[in-house]
Amino acid sequence: MPLPSVDVVLTEGARVDGEPVQVRAAVLREVAGGLADEAYALAHGLVGVPGLVVAAAEWRAAAALTRLESAVHDRHGALAARVAEAGCALRAAADGYDAADDRAAGRLAGLPR
Repeated sequence: MPLPSVDVVLTEGARVDGEPVQVRAAVLREVAGGLADEAYALAHGLVGVPGLVVAAAEWRAAAALTRLESAVHDRHGALAARVAEAGCALRAAADGYDAADDRAAGRLAGLPR
């Protein structure tokens, strides 16, 4: 998702592809919250939902189908953890950008005009 506007400008001279590096910390936090919601849905969306595959004990593939269902549940849990980690990283980045901006503002406030 592209970041639409600017709340925090880090280094005046920093450039990415010729453009100033600009970070909107509020948007980072908003996206982090969305990732947390998605992580929860991934982790809990299939909890207690049997029957992802056909339960047919008489089929030769019954054991494989049971393992497949278990693997799907496990994979959803692993993906949920990765999505949650990404959300935490975005939130930490937003905090870091805000802290850097606060430090810079403090230094600039002490300069004579």
